[in-house]
Amino acid sequence: MYRPTLRQLEFAVALARHCHFGRAAEAVHVSQPGLSGQIKELEDRLGVVLFERDRRKVRLTAAGEEVVKRAQDLLLQVDELSLAASLYARRVQGRVRLVAIPTMGPYLLPSLTQAMKAKWPFVDLILHEEQTASLLEDVRQGNMDLGLMALPFDTGDLHVEEIGEEPFLLATAEGHTLAGTEPVPISILENSPLLLLEEGHCLRDHALAACQRIGNVARREIHTASLSTLAQMVASGAGVTLLPASAVLIEARAGSGLVTRALEPSTIGRTVALVWRRSDPRHGHFASLAETLREQGMVASASGV
Repeated sequence: MYRPTLRQLEFAVALARHCHFGRAAEAVHVSQPGLSGQIKELEDRLGVVLFERDRRKVRLTAAGEEVVKRAQDLLLQVDELSLAASLYARRVQGRVRLVAIPTMGPYLLPSLTQAMKAKWPFVDLILHEEQTASLLEDVRQGNMDLGLMALPFDTGDLHVEEIGEEPFLLATAEGHTLAGTEPVPISILENSPLLLLEEGHCLRDHALAACQRIGNVARREIHTASLSTLAQMVASGAGVTLLPASAVLIEARAGSGLVTRALEPSTIGRTVALVWRRSDPRHGHFASLAETLREQGMVASASGV
C-alpha cells in the first residue's frame, strides 16, 4: 500500500477549498505545476480520481469528497498533536488565529488583542473577519483557533465562553424627529424606517428579534457588509438603526452627524462570546483568557459604559 503524504493531503484540501489550481497553489506556497503533479500522484496512490477538471472549474468527485473530509480531520489531528507537544513548555506560543464577525472586529478586537498579547507575549497573532456561519465553520474545521462572535446563535459542538452583554442603542441623524438624549422604549420604532445590514449578518437577526416585541416596523434593506456604511446612511437621514454600544465611540463620534439614545428595556442587545474547539489542547488557556476579559470588563470598556 502506497500511503499519501500529509503534504499531498494538504494540497487536496486546498484545491477543494479554492476549486482553482492557481489559487490553491498560492495558498499552500508552491508552484501550480508542483501542486498539479502532487494531486495526480495522490490520485495514482489512492487509485481514484478526486477532482473533475475542465478549463473553467475544478470539482470534487464523490470519492474526492470522502477523501478530502477525512484529510481535513487527519490534518486537524496532526496540528493538535503538534500543539499538545508545544504545551510542555507550559505557555501558549506559536500561531493563534483569531476570527471576529465584522460588526465586532473594529470595535472589540483592539482590546481583545491587547489582552492576548499581555497574557501570551510569545504568540504570533493572526486576525481575520468572517460572517458568523463562516466563522463557526472555520473554527470547527481548524482553519481558525478562536472566534469572537455574538449570541444567540447555534454554535453546535464548539465550546462557548460568554464575555459580556452589549446593549443596542437607537441611532439617528442629528436632526431626526427621534433624536434626543433620554432613553426611549423600543416601541418608538413602530412604523419607523429601520435600516438593516444584508442577510448573513447576525446583527441583522438580533435587531429583527428585538423588534419582534413591538408592532409594525418599516424595514429598509441596505446591501452592505459594513456597519460604518450603515451608520453613514443613517447620518444622511435615510432612516434609523440599532447600533451596538461598542460601535458608538467610532461611528457616532463628534462630527459624524449621528446621535444615539439608550433603549428600554436595557436588555435589548447581544451577548459577546469566544468560541473554540473542545478538542483544542489550549482549552485551559483560552478559558483563562475569557475569564480575564470578563474581569477586565472588555465589552463595557469598549462600549464606554
